[in-house]
Amino acid sequence: MNEDKIKLKNNVILHKDNSLNRLNLSFLKHIELSEYKKSELLAYWIHDFAEYHDEERTFNIAKSGIYSRGDVIKVNLGFNIGNELGGLHYCIVLNKYDNTRNGALNIIPLTSRKDNKKYDSSSVNLGKELYNIFQCKIEKEKLKLQEILVELEKIENVSINIQNTIEKEQKYIAKMEKEIGKMKKDSIALINQISTISKQRIFKDTVRRNVKISNASLDLIDKQIIKFFTK
Repeated sequence: MNEDKIKLKNNVILHKDNSLNRLNLSFLKHIELSEYKKSELLAYWIHDFAEYHDEERTFNIAKSGIYSRGDVIKVNLGFNIGNELGGLHYCIVLNKYDNTRNGALNIIPLTSRKDNKKYDSSSVNLGKELYNIFQCKIEKEKLKLQEILVELEKIENVSINIQNTIEKEQKYIAKMEKEIGKMKKDSIALINQISTISKQRIFKDTVRRNVKISNASLDLIDKQIIKFFTK
């Protein structure tokens, strides 16, 4: 390794160490102020952030799915600053066109309506549309699973692989029911939080859910985008 490369490597190591020391100070400050949740969320995000970067070279965009305007996906928005929305949220895809070479999407985050909270005038209340769509999908999943269980009762020895698959499906349905229960109080589209995200941030089981909001809801969102950003 020549002298220039050695110098460059040493500088990178120095910057890395300085950054980690600064990050550690931030953690200690949050903990000292009893901001345990903030500290924990930051730790989760740093872990995810590092994994995203490690996977960046091998991430297969072509297999990440093709999305269209109105698709609802679950996204890891990360740990952000100030009023920037962070965490895990369902989001609406804005892209009219997507392809297997496109690694990014433009999205509008969604949040569940909270009592006694005033929302910005740019927000769009989608009511219980998403809750009803997801609930319908859950019922279909449960019905399908029940039909499989009825057929399995006719078999004397069910393989371990099949049992594990059934158990995994049951856990998935239970998880979805708990998650979707939060949508009972309406879903709010946060127009002022429009973001561009890498497809790496999309949860892998989003495609399976295959949810799209109605054209009526998309029209409401379009009107609000025009009002809030252009006129």
